[in-house]
Amino acid sequence: MTSLIIALGLIFILLAARVPVAAAVGLAAIAAGGLEMGWRFVPVSAQVMVDGVNSFVLIAAPFFMLAGEAMNKGGLTTRIFRLAGALVGHLPGGLGQVNIVASMLFAGMTGSAISDAVGLGSMEIKAMNERGYDRKLSAAITAASSIIGPMIPPSVPMVIYGSLAGASIGGLFLAGVVPGLLMGISLMIAVAFYARRGHCPKEPRASAGDLVRALADALPSLILPVIVVGGIYSGIFTPTEAAIVAATYAIALAFLYREMTVRDLGAILIRVTSTSGSLFLIVAATVLLGWVVTRSGVMIEAALWLGSAVESKWALMLIVTGICLVVGLFMEPVPALVLLVPILLPAVKVLQIDLLHFGIVMVLGVTIGLLTPPVGLILFIVAQIAEIRVDQMIRAIIPFLVPLIAVLVLLAIFPWLSLALPSFLYSL
Repeated sequence: MTSLIIALGLIFILLAARVPVAAAVGLAAIAAGGLEMGWRFVPVSAQVMVDGVNSFVLIAAPFFMLAGEAMNKGGLTTRIFRLAGALVGHLPGGLGQVNIVASMLFAGMTGSAISDAVGLGSMEIKAMNERGYDRKLSAAITAASSIIGPMIPPSVPMVIYGSLAGASIGGLFLAGVVPGLLMGISLMIAVAFYARRGHCPKEPRASAGDLVRALADALPSLILPVIVVGGIYSGIFTPTEAAIVAATYAIALAFLYREMTVRDLGAILIRVTSTSGSLFLIVAATVLLGWVVTRSGVMIEAALWLGSAVESKWALMLIVTGICLVVGLFMEPVPALVLLVPILLPAVKVLQIDLLHFGIVMVLGVTIGLLTPPVGLILFIVAQIAEIRVDQMIRAIIPFLVPLIAVLVLLAIFPWLSLALPSFLYSL
């Protein structure tokens, strides 16, 4: 228990001092482990950190990032936005509905909330502002819809969770489809409510010819999630191989559209390498922290206590939901997952909760933190794109947090919402 108190205390102190997450977690783990084992902990810590990132599954994460960056640069945003406009632009809410559907489609290409916010955000907000939408409303819809990205496959946070929990990546990808659709539908209902109050101009219905042309133009991009999920589900390739295929396909498509040059690809590779390096440092540091805490026996005691104190699975999942939302206030999704999964996993196994169900709730719970202050990264990104103050962004996003949290609670209580699709397909 002393190790856990020291480690958590140091983490929050260092994070408050704006120390990078990997350094904060690593230093806390070293301090806690060194106090218990002395100098013997130095060689042990190095071995634990190396073993923590020596994972074939984790290799998928940078390749999915590369696929998302290539799709983002390769002109996919325009094609996806045009298709979404042809599909739902005439519904109540107009471009607000287009914004959400475009994010749902784009999620199948990138699997990243930040890629969605950066890639589609500028185009969506510009189009909505030109049609007379309130700038704050445009920003709020863009920010809220962007977090659908990590739910609809492929998804980098799900790869991280799967590697930590030993869960099937293919199963997680399938389990995220229905929750992602529920998130989109709930946000579309919220936008329709705004439209009834006169906040959203209506768009004309697209002709059949316009719809066919938009679909044909976007079809090569829409094939990507089919390749990834279909290939994993059919056993053609592993999740890591699927990520490599996705990256190769995305790069080829970007060059085919002639919207990405070799120089652009070089810049993308440098950016993905830098981001992946930061990600793997965080994973290594948090694996070390998990090793220290596990060795102290605290996690086993906590698991036994939760298993005896909480009598039902859904009660534990509601507790997990609350923990994820609170931690998401202070940490970004990937560090939050790497920190929380090893701590909560023993209790989940005691109550025999399905790892896919647990993973979906975890990923969505910490991802919502991207929309909540003080660390909500999407808030700052979209506020800058929309040229509004962050406090205005925070007030505008609140009505759209309600449907997202409602979906999270439903997923926690009703596991079949996330398990129905993988159960059905894997039973065929």
